[in-house]
Amino acid sequence: MTEFVYLHGFASSPFSKKAAAFKKKFDEMGISLEAPDLEEGGFEDMTLTRQMNILSKCLDQFQGRGACLIGSSMGGYLAVLAAQKREDIRAVYLMAPGFNFLERWMKRLNLDLNDEASWEPSIPIFHYRYGENKNICTGVFKDAMEWSKAGFNRKLPTRIVHGINDEAVGIDESRKFASSHPWCSLHELDADHGLLTHVDWIINDCLMFFRKLKFLPETSDTWTRR
Repeated sequence: MTEFVYLHGFASSPFSKKAAAFKKKFDEMGISLEAPDLEEGGFEDMTLTRQMNILSKCLDQFQGRGACLIGSSMGGYLAVLAAQKREDIRAVYLMAPGFNFLERWMKRLNLDLNDEASWEPSIPIFHYRYGENKNICTGVFKDAMEWSKAGFNRKLPTRIVHGINDEAVGIDESRKFASSHPWCSLHELDADHGLLTHVDWIINDCLMFFRKLKFLPETSDTWTRR
């Protein structure tokens, strides 16, 4: 049996519009879709390491059963990082994955990677769950330095969908990843970072991806687990 896990993006939640659309479809099919809260109620002290620990707890509860990950934005980056370490992750489906997280945010916030002493202890970032700015400790970037050294060498079935009008994570990030990882396929969409204009197409594409890998049945949208 294969389990499925949805990983939400940075400053988002497991109740976002995309997450809710995926959950609705999986519920209709009779398939469980876990969607852990990667902040666990604490955005200010969030780090990639803490998110990885939350994901690991989620995967551990499956007791060795294989899992497929569906990741959005930073959740996509987290999915690829986790897949390098855990053999129980069988495939990943990524939506506008937040590759190059550290460098992108250094540029956006005008922070000097080599001068941590000049960083403010915390910074305000717009949080989509609350619809307002929330502070996050800049320790998230110090933690990200260690993760930025990770290699992505595990040959794992990987599918990326990314909008050509993405203002948050440029599509070149996914193009570079796909071109250097032949086991990864990339589909470009006329969409922004949220991908909400194509969410139905994306869900169907995701299901098709997992069906081709035999993690879902080919012939029906309905599947009751036994």
